[in-house]
Amino acid sequence: VGANPRLSSTWDPVVKTIEKRLLSWKHRYVSLGGRVVLLNSVLASIPVFFLSYLKLPSMVRKKIIRIQRNFLWGGALGEKAKIPWVSWKDVCRPKKEGGLGVKDLLLFNVSLLAKWRWRLLVEDGSLWKKVLEAKYGGVGKLTLSLNRGNKSSLWWKDLVGLGGALGGTGDWTQEVFAKMLGNGGATSFWLDLWVGREPLCDAFPRLYNVSLQPNGSVLEMGFWENDTWFWRL
Repeated sequence: VGANPRLSSTWDPVVKTIEKRLLSWKHRYVSLGGRVVLLNSVLASIPVFFLSYLKLPSMVRKKIIRIQRNFLWGGALGEKAKIPWVSWKDVCRPKKEGGLGVKDLLLFNVSLLAKWRWRLLVEDGSLWKKVLEAKYGGVGKLTLSLNRGNKSSLWWKDLVGLGGALGGTGDWTQEVFAKMLGNGGATSFWLDLWVGREPLCDAFPRLYNVSLQPNGSVLEMGFWENDTWFWRL
């Protein structure tokens, strides 16, 4: 608790555990297929505890991948590394696409962190969510934001910026998370993505700026009756 995920020293226990596990296989003959199984079942599962709530720094990720790659093509730690005949990107492809099905650490890390974003949306009344709401405001929504100044924790900054963790533009979490509208009581009319491809505050910024109900829910803004929508304005 309180560890700085940006520091490589925070991840030293993970790297040392992986290296120690490899040393135990140093004098054993393991086929290529067996090494693939070991990578997925053992080596890829060792850092799961850290990856589930901390963002893996690029430098540490490359170091772990180098250990995995050397083990896959060279056998065990301490032996002379062999030539990697296939790029690591292709090794991490699914088997049905011609790869070996080894877990991609970046995608694995982002997927585990995305679970926290999902839990913020679906878990109401939990203590940990109430703590976050007390510090950062409304957190049970698709679009998260940072507090003004530099008062946000590194964990929260990584969670807010998760949508851009894979590069490119936009927030990929907006495309994979969907919210059921229901009666609209738990959905913000302006701020949540519940109709169209972007929140209404972004689609109609001028209307949002003059709205007298900027934080109103869909239920508060109107209702359906006999297939007709009536506004509460």
